[in-house]
Amino acid sequence: MYVMAGPAGSQSLRPLGLRSTPHALYMVILIVLVTMDSVFGKFLENRAPSRPLEWPKYLRCYRCLFETKELGCLLGSDICLVPPGSSCITLHIRNSSGTDIMVSDCRRKEHMQDCAYTHTSPVFGFWISSQCCFMDLCNDPQSRVIYNS
Repeated sequence: MYVMAGPAGSQSLRPLGLRSTPHALYMVILIVLVTMDSVFGKFLENRAPSRPLEWPKYLRCYRCLFETKELGCLLGSDICLVPPGSSCITLHIRNSSGTDIMVSDCRRKEHMQDCAYTHTSPVFGFWISSQCCFMDLCNDPQSRVIYNS
């Protein structure tokens, strides 16, 4: 145990109502967050949109024909467009050893029955699962982590 001598040794956070250093840090963080909210919140409230909000003409999706988590997209990285009401899709091809190969693409609304299913693949020991999402680039590698959590 270390003992501080002199004036520093007699100082305490207790007169401030703080029992420990972590408690003091939490209070500082809370004060900073409240200050930022009051300053930036009022700034953002006063901004009027420059034009009325419109629905986008197309949904943009990430496309990759062969991707792994370890190596990223190995074949065909691109962006595809589909009309509103369609979706972005990611197919996961997995096996029991933990291999996960992904295929990302656009899916027109006529083919939405492919969304959210799991079935065995024609190759023994592998199965395929699919996930659809409905926001711009929601199936790209960065967004996939957020939407699948």
